[in-house]
Order: sequence, then C-alpha cells, then structure tokens
Amino acid sequence: MTEIDKNRDIDRAELLGAKETESKLESLTNNFKPQNGQKPFMMVIRNTYKLWSDYMKSIAMEAGIPDSYRMVLTYLLRHPGANQKDIAIYRDVKTATISQAVKEMQLRGYLEKESDPDDQRYVKLYLTEKGRTCAEELHQRIQHADACITEFLTPEREREMIGIMQELSEFIGKELPSCPGGH
Repeated sequence: MTEIDKNRDIDRAELLGAKETESKLESLTNNFKPQNGQKPFMMVIRNTYKLWSDYMKSIAMEAGIPDSYRMVLTYLLRHPGANQKDIAIYRDVKTATISQAVKEMQLRGYLEKESDPDDQRYVKLYLTEKGRTCAEELHQRIQHADACITEFLTPEREREMIGIMQELSEFIGKELPSCPGGH
C-alpha cells in the first residue's frame, strides 16, 4: 500500500468518524428541541432559578436591606467569625462584591470586624444584635419558602429532583465538555 493510499484510508476513516459524530450530535440536539411548545430543559432550570432569586431579593427588600446584605447575614448566622473570602467563595461572587457590602453593613450596625489575634491580616466578621435579628428573620422566611416548595413537590419528589440536579451538575461539570460537539 502506497503512502497516498494510506492517507486516503485515513481521510475516509476521519470522514466516517466525523459523520458518526455529526449523527450523534444531531440525535442529541433533536432530544433537546422543544416538544409541543415546551421550553428546553435548561431554560426551565434557568427560569426557575431566576424566579427563586427574584423571590429572595424581595424577601431582602421587605426586610429593608439590599440583597447583598442577605447573602452576608445568612452566611454569618451559620458561620460566625468567617471572613469575606469565605462568603465570596460560598456565594460564588467576587470578593470585592462582599467587601463593599461588609463595609456598608458595618457602617449601618449589622456586623463588626475583629482581627484574628494569631494573624492580624485575617479579619473575622460577626453579626451585631441588629444583624442577628435581621438574619434570623431572613432565615425564617427562607425556611418557610423552602417548606412551601417541599409541600408543593412532596418530600419524595423533592429528594428525587435534588438527586437528578446533583447528577446533572456533575455531568455538566465533568462530561458535557467531552460530548460530541462540546468544547
């Protein structure tokens, strides 16, 4: 077999592989096309998250605080002495976002800073009485909203959905990039 024949066979094999990949991708794509006017799955998840996020913002507004305060208050209620970086990582936001909220919250009496005696660079955050009262009210409202959702779904369906969403998160994070047509 000559070098030209070998290259031709390689080109044919690559073409067949590309066509097979294209066929798989088309099959996958067809599975995600809306059926009977139904929105694509990930769009439904996005819309649901947006509604939840908007509801959380409205809870903060009703409490008379910006949503950025809610994120800090509820975190510090569960993790007294945390630092700004801890909150930023947990909330998946930039540290600068948390820093600005912390600065304002300290001025308004919701929290206080305390330097770590072992490392002066490390600043711990603690809720004041005003901050704790507000955080506990927010926490109760969020728990109530969660309970309403659980009641609507039933505990069994909620557990099932949590399992599905955890699997989906893992799939998107690890396997989706290697799917045909992925990055």
